Amino acid sequence: MDRAVAERLVRDGRRGWRADSFLGGLSCAAQLALAERAELVSFASGALLIREGDVSSEVFLLVASYVKVTAALVDGGWTLVAVRMSGDLVGELAGMSGAPRSASVRACGVVPVSAMRLDWSEFDAVAERYPEVLRRLQETVSRKLTAATRRRVDFHHRSPTVRLARVLVEMADDFGQSVRGREVILPVDLKHMEWGELIGVSESTAYRALRELRDLVDAHHRRVIVTDLTGLRRVADGV
Repeated sequence: MDRAVAERLVRDGRRGWRADSFLGGLSCAAQLALAERAELVSFASGALLIREGDVSSEVFLLVASYVKVTAALVDGGWTLVAVRMSGDLVGELAGMSGAPRSASVRACGVVPVSAMRLDWSEFDAVAERYPEVLRRLQETVSRKLTAATRRRVDFHHRSPTVRLARVLVEMADDFGQSVRGREVILPVDLKHMEWGELIGVSESTAYRALRELRDLVDAHHRRVIVTDLTGLRRVADGV
């Protein structure tokens, strides 16, 4: 990427990248180094960034909008695994291991996904020059694995309502947008079926769990609004 374009992208992007996201936690110099080695790409809603099973080493740094991470089911179809927002890194596990892609990543939302695309070798070269990039990578992978492990444990030991509360709190903390005092909007469009996939239950069970949380969460709009994050956190903690 041309340096002037890279500088403009980083300057504009820093306003929207969360401090705890991969890009948001890097210095301006490291962000610029990644941008200069990257290709800026755009994906309309529904377009694939990564296809499960492919053998490739590209990684994507999300500049704007969000993506859904999905995995194929043995009996056909797919299930929603995670949602990643602007500032996040996707595709790093296949880049690190050289193994086939373990999941698909698809653009979502009304706003097209803008991303920086790098081959793993280019990403690794920046990481060698800027140790903070390697530290952020390790933190990112650790956080994703911890979340995945917790959800597997929750599946066997927590009710659907508690599991959903935990996912909602996690999203509110990670990328929720605060409005009107204590209300928090989750800037993702998910159907009941997809909420169910995130916590390992059917669409009808997810609907009932949302109903049980109705005093804490408003799910009647296109996007979920957390109306009482403190109360939702108590449910998530099993209090």
